[in-house]
Formats: sequence, structure tokens, C-alpha cells
Amino acid sequence: MDFGLESVEKSWLEFAMRIEQGEPVSVTEITNYLRQLVHGDNLLQRVWVRGEISGWRVSQSGHAYFTLKDEQSQIGVVMWKERLAKLRETPNEGEKVLVLGSIRGSRRDGKFTAEFQIDAYTIIREIDKGYWQQKYEETKRKLEAEGLFAPERKRRLPFFPHRIGVITSPDGAAIRDIVRIVRERHSGVEIILFPSLVQGEDAPNSLVKAIALANSEEVERIVGKIDVLIIGRGGGSIEDLWAFNEEIVVRAIAESQIPTVSAVGHEVDFTLTDSAADVRAPTPTAAAQMVVPNRQDLLERLWQLEIRLKQAVGNRLRQFREYWRRLSERRFFTDPLSLLADFRQDVDRFSVRLEALTQNSLAQKRRQLLELSHRLTSCSPQARLTQWRERLSRYADAIRSFAEFVLNQRRRKVEILSGKLEALSPFAVLQRGYALVCDPNTGRVLTRTSHFAAEQQVEVILADGKLKVTVDEVMKSDETANRTDI
Repeated sequence: MDFGLESVEKSWLEFAMRIEQGEPVSVTEITNYLRQLVHGDNLLQRVWVRGEISGWRVSQSGHAYFTLKDEQSQIGVVMWKERLAKLRETPNEGEKVLVLGSIRGSRRDGKFTAEFQIDAYTIIREIDKGYWQQKYEETKRKLEAEGLFAPERKRRLPFFPHRIGVITSPDGAAIRDIVRIVRERHSGVEIILFPSLVQGEDAPNSLVKAIALANSEEVERIVGKIDVLIIGRGGGSIEDLWAFNEEIVVRAIAESQIPTVSAVGHEVDFTLTDSAADVRAPTPTAAAQMVVPNRQDLLERLWQLEIRLKQAVGNRLRQFREYWRRLSERRFFTDPLSLLADFRQDVDRFSVRLEALTQNSLAQKRRQLLELSHRLTSCSPQARLTQWRERLSRYADAIRSFAEFVLNQRRRKVEILSGKLEALSPFAVLQRGYALVCDPNTGRVLTRTSHFAAEQQVEVILADGKLKVTVDEVMKSDETANRTDI
């Protein structure tokens, strides 16, 4: 045993000297060196580590494998089945826990790697939920309150899509599975890939751009209308799938004009895009099976429908034959004239009644015609014209008498008014020796001394003519001036 330890120390001493001298070492040598450093550190052989569980799975052999992580880092954990069986309660995905264990080198495909993992002894659940789980539930509550997950918003997928859009990584297994399933089920369906990142910080914006492109008029003009849109990727931990929990991605799916199918991860993985999409598929493979009907299933269904249609037509034909057979045995077909006997009697009875009614009606019409003839004779135009001529003559005499009476009254009134007018006429006053003085320019009658001025030309109207005179001097009634000659 001592010899073994001495040989190990000797080998590590030689390894250290080779590194100091700058000699290259193999991957196995550096990996073993790191493992020995970790295994030799007593502090790392029993340590409590706090983190959030992600990717929890139990293998067929009963061992549990998961990832313990926080906001910045992660480390793999393994818990053997005998220790797992001693746990009081099994932790769930996204829970925050304390893991007691030792740090050791990790093996992958039977080979040691430079990675490390925790060999867990026990797991204690903490009350608070993990960071990713809390963020998931906060975003879910917000979008759910806005109605983005409401069932009435869900649309039915087209029964037979001609063109399918797929938003995923072009290098992932999801697109290969979808293409394979679609080709197996129906080779006539066209698949349009909209490449996108599905993991990492840039994945949310990349997914949103791909959704917008699939819904754009440019794509519809170039490749045609997309009937249904599959958005997804393969499985992974909650942080690997986190792009499908981002708010901008969930809103973009909810606003898509094309019916959407969310196919993210495995059957146990749930993301917010599953709630926002019209249909949730447990895997990308299942999404292809849900979207595209199987050609063989369609042919089988058509064949069954054909059989059912033939049976239904045969049954209806048999029913109609039986119906017509029963009709042919009825009296209507065996003795049709017997069915007309009652109608013949009705026709005779109605004929007699109709003839009687016709005779009565004709007699009544004759009486009315005779009465109208008498009335028409009494109302002959010649008789009416003679009556109107006599009345017109009487009216003409009355009008002439009334007109003469009115004219005489008007003449007497005019004579009276004419006498009054002549008595009031200024020309009658002129006959008595008076005169009117007027302004020759305006024709205004001048009645006051203030209307005159010296040397003014005025017009004097007499009973038999006019005089044009010049005013030499204006004398008012209170002045004692010399005589004014006019």
C-alpha cells in the first residue's frame, strides 16, 4: 500500500516537473490531475450547496440525475438509488433545495471529463421557490390576467393543411423529426422552415422575428399562405427552454394570425408558449402528427365512408321500393275512377247553382241598365243645354242692370269729387287775382321772404301764364324800407 502511494506521489511529481519545463501533457493527464486536486480537498468532500433543481430525471436503474443552478452557474448532481429511497419527499422541477454531497470528477460515455458534479448524500427542500420558477409564475400570472391564455381565444387547426411553417433551429433534431413525420404521413404537404435561435439570450428576439416573418404579406406573396405554424425545439432544462417563457415570445404567439402549435421539449416540459398557442403538443414529433393527417388513415376513412354510403343508399332504396309497392296496392291506383264519383256529383251540384246565380245576376243587371237608361234620357245634353241657356240669359240681364246701376253711382260720385277738387285747386285761386312764385330751377313754391335774395331770378305763375322776374330788394314785414319793384 505504501509502495502504491509512493508511486502515485512520484508520478505526480514527474507530472509537475514536466509542466514546469513546458512539456505538453495529454488530456487524460490534466483531467486526472484536476480530479486528484478536487478529491484531495477535504472541504469539498462534505459540502452543502444551495440551488434550483433543473432537468430532474430518474434512470431505469433508479438513480437520479439533475442540474443544480442559480442565476449565474450550474453543476450536475447524481444521487444513487439507495440514497434516493431514504428521502422523505422527492423534490420537483424548479424547487430551491440544499444538497449535501461531495464534489468529484464527472464521467461521460465512460470517460472522465474536466467537468465536476456533486455526489449527493441527501436533499432538503427549501420553502422559497427557485429563481426560474418564480420568474415563470410571475410572467404566467401577468399574461393570464390579460386574457392571453383564455380558452375562447383558441382556434381550431385546419383539417388538411397544404403548407406548414416551422420555427425552430435548422440544426436541431426537432426539424428533422417534423420533416420525417410529415413525409411519412402525407408527402404532399409543403414545409416552410423559418430558422431561429431556440436557446440563449438572443433566442427570444430571434423567435419573435421568425413569427412576424411567417405572418408577413411578403412570405404569403412569395411562398403562399401558411396554414398552420409549429413553434418548438427538443427537450432541455428550464433555462434551456426559457426563451419560450419570455413575455415577448408569448405575446407574439398570441397575436399570430396563423393558428399555432407549441411543441417545446418533452411531454413533461411546460412553457408559457404552450398556454398561448392554439394547441399544445408534448413533443415536436407529436406536433407533426397532430397537424398532418395520415394519408393511410384518410384513405381508410374514405373507404369506410364509401361502405357506409353504399349501405345507406341501399337501405334507402329498399325503403323506397317498399313504399312504392304499398302505394301501388292502394285504391287510387287499382280503381282510380271510383275516386272521382264524389267529385262528379259536386261538379253537377255546383253547375246547377252556378246557372241559377248567373240568371239572377243577368236579370238584376237588365233592371239596372233600364233604370240608367231612363236617367240618361232625363239628363240629355240637349235638355241640359237649353236649361243652361235660359239661366245664362237671365244672368246676362241681371249683370247689365247691375253694371248700369254701379256706373251711374260712380259718375255721380266723380262729379261731386270733381267739384270739390276744382274748389280746392290753386288755379281756381289764381282766377281770383292771386299768383304763385316758384324757383325756376327746382319748381319749389316760395312762400317766405327768407326764400328770396336780391338779384334772384324767380317765376311768377298767373291765371293765364307765367312771368320771369328779378328780385331787386327783399323787405320783411317789420322793416320800413323803400318799395320793392318786381
